[in-house]
Amino acid sequence: MRYPKIPLPLPASGFVLSQHMNDSDPLLAIGRFDVAHYQDALCGEWQLPLPLRIQSAVKKRRAEYLASRMLTREVFTRLGQPDFILSNAADRSPLWPAGVQASLSHSTGIVVLAATKQPLCIGVDVEQQMSATTAEETTEMLMGSAERSCLQRLPLDFPLAATLLFSLKESVYKALWPQLYQPMDFHHAELVDVDLAAQRATLRLTHRFNDVFNKGTELSAEFHLQHREVITLLAHEIKKPA
Repeated sequence: MRYPKIPLPLPASGFVLSQHMNDSDPLLAIGRFDVAHYQDALCGEWQLPLPLRIQSAVKKRRAEYLASRMLTREVFTRLGQPDFILSNAADRSPLWPAGVQASLSHSTGIVVLAATKQPLCIGVDVEQQMSATTAEETTEMLMGSAERSCLQRLPLDFPLAATLLFSLKESVYKALWPQLYQPMDFHHAELVDVDLAAQRATLRLTHRFNDVFNKGTELSAEFHLQHREVITLLAHEIKKPA
């Protein structure tokens, strides 16, 4: 995965620390922010009002919302839609403009956005490394024995490897949900291969969802590991049923 290096404009505040994108397709953008400098007044100043369901949320959630909408607006300005403000459907999934496939994720102090105009299903995710205790407690829910063996062969601490797998499967779910609107659990996709040097991974569906996303369908993903932070991006061609 090519980490974004092209700077995007920053608003005049100490809240948004950085915003960068790359010129790849799918486009990847990353914004970093400081929750301590969040103020509700910024939403009005930047014309990105908080919806009612967010107004009563904790400060961290309000900060994530504003940072994600700011990054989204900057990216979509470069995609030719400068007035776009991201909203959500009843199931809380993002409502993207027609002709654009995109995905959004956020974690502590970071928001990540992937977008394309190609006929691709897109899923992006960012995670902070889970603790050793959490990694062990979630093993049965997250992975099968073959996947655990695959992770244990990697030159990574097991909690970081488990976080990578968790994030990859989150990206699969985010990519497939707009195509399927069907629930998935972690065992509906299995890790097949990880190439740390190339920052690529392959997963395979273990469940038949429909004629396009059938059991055995392979999905390719990219990832980036940095300072115990994991970013994953999955892009898969949208095919029509035969």
